[in-house]
Amino acid sequence: MDDKIQGFVLQTIRYGDTDLVVKMYTLNNGLQSFMAKGVRGKTSRNKAAFFQPMTFLRFVQSGKPRPNGLPFMRDVEVDYAYQSIPNVMHKSAILMYVAELLSHTLTQQEPNEPLYRFVSQSMTWLDLVGEDYANFPLHFTLELSRFLGFYPQANYGDQALFDMMEGQFVPSPPPHPYYLDEANSRTLSRLLNLNINALGTVRLTGLQRNELIDGILTFMRLHAPVLRELQSHEVLKEVLR
Repeated sequence: MDDKIQGFVLQTIRYGDTDLVVKMYTLNNGLQSFMAKGVRGKTSRNKAAFFQPMTFLRFVQSGKPRPNGLPFMRDVEVDYAYQSIPNVMHKSAILMYVAELLSHTLTQQEPNEPLYRFVSQSMTWLDLVGEDYANFPLHFTLELSRFLGFYPQANYGDQALFDMMEGQFVPSPPPHPYYLDEANSRTLSRLLNLNINALGTVRLTGLQRNELIDGILTFMRLHAPVLRELQSHEVLKEVLR
């Protein structure tokens, strides 16, 4: 008997008139791609809306269509249906940012259940929280770096500048341009010690938040070369200004 696979959608590519190639991160098998047949057809049971970025699905894998081809998806159902994200512009912008960030950084085939649970729980929190979520992209990006193996050292103390290349706070400017100034370093140190439910206690202006997300993404790119410039990043900065 086939078992249901759990996973969230990272991106899709149209294949022919009615099919989709769906890139997913699954709970038990990590990064995988599947063929979703007929999802853009008028009579399809699997609606194309199921395959929007960051949709959490359950489905059955059904063989492979040809040698070295992709397995099919069937009996697709939504595992968690967002309640507020599709209807709140700010949250929708954050979702697109998360989807693009993950699609550029999750490149390993191996499963990682703690990472999957982190993403699932984070997106559920964003969906259900009513306010004080503007700092969520900062928190999510920092926590993702933990799973990727280069989370910043929380050694702020009397040391005032965050050295992006070394991933730690230092007392004086390093011999390269990749560091945060005193104000942003201080804010970063606060974020490193906060639970997601306390994000609203860090009050930032739109300019401060944008400077910090730029810095965190630069830190990410220094340690994860696969991370290219994000298109959704600039949209996010405008929305959360």
